[in-house]
Amino acid sequence: MGETTQLVKRLSWSALLIGVAVYAIFFSPIWFFLMIIEAFVLVGLMEYFNLAERKGFFINRYVGLTFGALLPVSNYFPGEAVILTVAILCLFIFNFHRNLREQAMVSTALTLFGLVYVAWFFSFLTKIRTLDYGPLWVFYIILIIKAGDAGAYFIGKRFGAHKLIIHISPNKSVEGAVAGFVVTFLLSLASKSYLPHVPLSHLAVLGIVFGILAQLGDLAESLLKRDAGVKDSGFIPGLGGILDVADSLLLTIPVVYYYLTTIQGL
Repeated sequence: MGETTQLVKRLSWSALLIGVAVYAIFFSPIWFFLMIIEAFVLVGLMEYFNLAERKGFFINRYVGLTFGALLPVSNYFPGEAVILTVAILCLFIFNFHRNLREQAMVSTALTLFGLVYVAWFFSFLTKIRTLDYGPLWVFYIILIIKAGDAGAYFIGKRFGAHKLIIHISPNKSVEGAVAGFVVTFLLSLASKSYLPHVPLSHLAVLGIVFGILAQLGDLAESLLKRDAGVKDSGFIPGLGGILDVADSLLLTIPVVYYYLTTIQGL
């Protein structure tokens, strides 16, 4: 009964998030899409900061959240480098307080890592959305990665017999990882149906790269949670937290952007 209830919650919240994502990608004004990205970035950052604080580290939470909120809008003015530079400067100034000097290096590094890992990586979705065929590419990356996650979850639950990396994520299995990779790869090939201008060979390579990066992104976030001693990063019923939802996307989104701007020339 407990597993059934969790599955119902997982499917219900997944359906809600899918509905919001489809509307935001294809039908909403750009400001609504930007607000969704901002929400994911800010909640994801708070979850990450909570993980770090559980280890006893001091985090410059408000500095991190302020500059994290600026990164998704950096597409509308030249500013990523400026934002991160000023963020570092503010972190140093904040740590000039003598009571914080013993954790100055760790505090600055952890806060800046959160800005890069959560805010900057996820904010590339706003850049992709404004490119030619941008909504289709946002849909593409979310579809193939999250469908791969679903394949890994359900196949792992049913057939998982060999643990993948038990000291990082005891519930992940080799069978689930293979299933996730296969689903991501096949859906990348199938995306030719709505991305007809993209060579099939490109979609095949992207499917392989993203099938691997998604697994690594998932394990990377699991490593952070394991270090902090928690099972989930947040409290979304059946799904965990925003970081649990976005972990497999974080390493893939910037790669999509640079593929589009360097290889596709968009």
